This record gives sequence, C-alpha cells and structure tokens, in this order.
Amino acid sequence: MSEVTDDWSYRGLRAVILQNEKLRVSVFPEVGARVFDIIHVPSQTNVLWHNPRIPLRRAPFGSRFDDYWAGGWDEVFPNDQESVVGGEKFPDMGEVWSIPWEYQTNEVGGSASVTTTVTTPISPARISRTLTLAKGSSKLTADYEIQNLSGDEMKFIWKVHAAFAINDHCSIIAGPARAVIDPRFRQLFDAADYPWPFAPMTGGVKRDMSRVRTTDHDCTCQYLTELAGKTVGFRDELNGVESRMTFSGALDNVWLFLSYGGWRSNYVAAIEPSTGYPHDLAEAIRQGHCSTLEGNGRLSARLEFSVDAIPRRQGSNL
Repeated sequence: MSEVTDDWSYRGLRAVILQNEKLRVSVFPEVGARVFDIIHVPSQTNVLWHNPRIPLRRAPFGSRFDDYWAGGWDEVFPNDQESVVGGEKFPDMGEVWSIPWEYQTNEVGGSASVTTTVTTPISPARISRTLTLAKGSSKLTADYEIQNLSGDEMKFIWKVHAAFAINDHCSIIAGPARAVIDPRFRQLFDAADYPWPFAPMTGGVKRDMSRVRTTDHDCTCQYLTELAGKTVGFRDELNGVESRMTFSGALDNVWLFLSYGGWRSNYVAAIEPSTGYPHDLAEAIRQGHCSTLEGNGRLSARLEFSVDAIPRRQGSNL
C-alpha cells in the first residue's frame, strides 16, 4: 500500500511524505517543492545528496542558490545563472526554487500522490508537478505542466536538478551522446565537445567521465546532447542501489555538474534532465537551445525516477 501524509515537519518546514514498501520520499512545498529525500527502503539508502554544511531552510527570493543549496531535487525555471532577458533580471537558478508552492495530496487505487503548483513572480507562468508512488513500485512518477499565462511568446530553460550522493564506487549511466563542455570549465578540456563518455582532458589524457573519481579534486559541468534514449542513471555499488531517470516531452538533454571536491570541497553529482543549454539563458536563446511556449500555450512532460537494488561492492565510503 502507498500512503501520503503531511503530518510531519522538519526544521520548521512542512514535510509531505510519500511511502510504500520500496521508497520513502519527502517533499517540502514551502521551499520550492524540493524533493529532499528519496530513500530506498530495503537498504535504507538515501540516493539524494545533502549538503553537510547547509541545512534545509527558507531563502529570500533572489538569493544566490549556492549559499542555500541544502541538496535534494530542485526545480529550476526559467534560467540557470542570473540572466537579463527582455529587460527583466532573472535571479540565480530562476524563480521557483526558493518560493512556496501550493500542494494537495491524494490517495486512490493503492497509489499516493502530491501535486505542487506555483505561479512565477516575473515570468507569466504557472507550473504544476504531480508526484505519484504506486503500491509496491520502486518508481516515482513526476507529471509536469507548464502554462504560459500571457498572450506573448515565452522562452525559457527548465531543469530537474537532482543531486546524488557519491562514493568511490559510483558511475553515471547514459547512452551514446555528444557532450558539450560548459564554457566556464573549458580550460580543463582539450575540446569544446566530445563523444560521451571519454573526454579529452588538458595534457592529452582521456578520462572516462562516467566513472565517479573522488580523488581528482576538480569540478566540471557539461551537457549531454543528442542522447540515445531519454534515460540517465546513477549506479552506487557500495550501497547496492541504482537510480534511473527516464523522461519524455520537452526534456531532451542532460546537464552533469560533477564536483569531486572542487566546488566548496563538496562531493556531489548533479544530474539534470533539461529543456536547454548553456547556463546563460540569453545565450541559449541566441543559439536556439531553449524551450518556446506560444501565447497561452501549455507544455507537458513526464519523468520517472526509479531506485532498484543491485549487488553490493565492498569499499570505503566518503
């Protein structure tokens, strides 16, 4: 049986809990409808990363994301880095990660769900996300709708920003793709793009980017484009779990922000199905790598997040 409850709170924030015998999921509507935990119940493994130095807390609108990033899964819309588009200044990581979302819970037919909804203060948009956990399922389904509330065309980037906890025995699962290097990290590579996963690094060395390398003490960001199959995963052999995100609709590329100690001494892999790139919205619009919604238009998409058991491997955790 799957169930949902909003009887819990954490650090003064309302928590909505979805749970069955396979997964336990916590959602915090007051802080951007953040999914803070996805726990594989049989192994008691939380696959999502928590920042060891920043607790979950409210952030004033327009705050710098990195200074409040407690971890988990955030929704990023309509931009990544702070951007000025059409005379409007959009805050770091967009409009929705820091503001409260409305929510409604439901239980029917053995499934439990929570629908969170927000209207953006700058963009004329309304976003709805329904998370559903079925009885006995190891798959969390997220159904999205983005609505343009104006009669004008709207251009944007939307990302599902999921941060994974890493250790020495993790790997990223993705089919053949063209990896485009984020310009901010170009100095680490010998090419602006490459066939995933073997990256040409500065100095003539090739690195298998699918393998987590906790000893490298670096940080990279790249975009997987032309991805064969709309699925990406994260395999954790130390804890014996494998997570997969399968997506449809406007989501058509995947951002990889990989910090192996190189960003604020943190170890985290952010794997982000997205509708566009690069990090600057104005540049994404110029390149034609963004989403466009006509006046009063709607966009729908689905993402399925599964967590399943795999054989464990002995080793040391971070």
